[in-house]
Amino acid sequence: MPTNFRIAVQTDDLRLYHKLLRIFEGSHLKPRFFTPNQTIPSQYFDLIITTEELIDNLQEPPILQLKSAQVQPNLKARIISIIARKSDPKFKLLIVGIDPGEHIGLAAICDGMVLAAETIKLTKLTKKIEEYLILFPSEIVVIRIGDQPTSVSRVLFNKLFTVFGNIDKIKLEIVEEAYSSIRKVTPAVPFSSDETAAITIAYRTGKIKNHLVRSNIPIGRIKEIQKWSRNLSNNRITLDTELAQSVALGEISLEEAIIRKEKQLEAKKNE
Repeated sequence: MPTNFRIAVQTDDLRLYHKLLRIFEGSHLKPRFFTPNQTIPSQYFDLIITTEELIDNLQEPPILQLKSAQVQPNLKARIISIIARKSDPKFKLLIVGIDPGEHIGLAAICDGMVLAAETIKLTKLTKKIEEYLILFPSEIVVIRIGDQPTSVSRVLFNKLFTVFGNIDKIKLEIVEEAYSSIRKVTPAVPFSSDETAAITIAYRTGKIKNHLVRSNIPIGRIKEIQKWSRNLSNNRITLDTELAQSVALGEISLEEAIIRKEKQLEAKKNE
């Protein structure tokens, strides 16, 4: 399956088109704009997004009718799911294992085979899982998140549930990392400790969650991120609580938060 999907957007609602462009920014999904009176060469596209019923009622490619207000954070995952169903799945089961922590361990296991393992930043997690859905189209997808540390695990779960939770073929589970029956993982190639932990989590069975879980960011987590900001900036910058919370939630990276804080301090200095 190609990783650069071709999407046609046929609408006179430019607000909708610009919203879609923002969602697809930095993604493998590449939209091309068509006005309502233009003919779409449908054989060259994997999906058509439109605000109106198409007169010729095309069966291929799939058609997604949208309004501007329906462009929500989970739309990109939904679109990937629609396109992935167009081709016969390569695998029966894709399991994504996630090890929470300062660095996120991530692994993809397809029908029992470890096909990917990497260490990423929290801000890149959603995009990377979307890539796995494209690269490894499967009949069923299970996302398993380790439960330790709890504050990070629950934030991760809620972040991913918001994006993937309403897709029928995707299930999200929280895995007890202290579970007594731990499968020994001996990968054929060397992985980092975070990646190995993600593989181990993927092989365990967790508890399925069909709703957001209660989460809060403890003061210890905030102080930890503030300490990282001092270390990374050579003791020049300490993030305030609001910016540290944004980092903890995966809304911005630690580096981006430091840049924002520097700009805030510079602006105050110039007042």
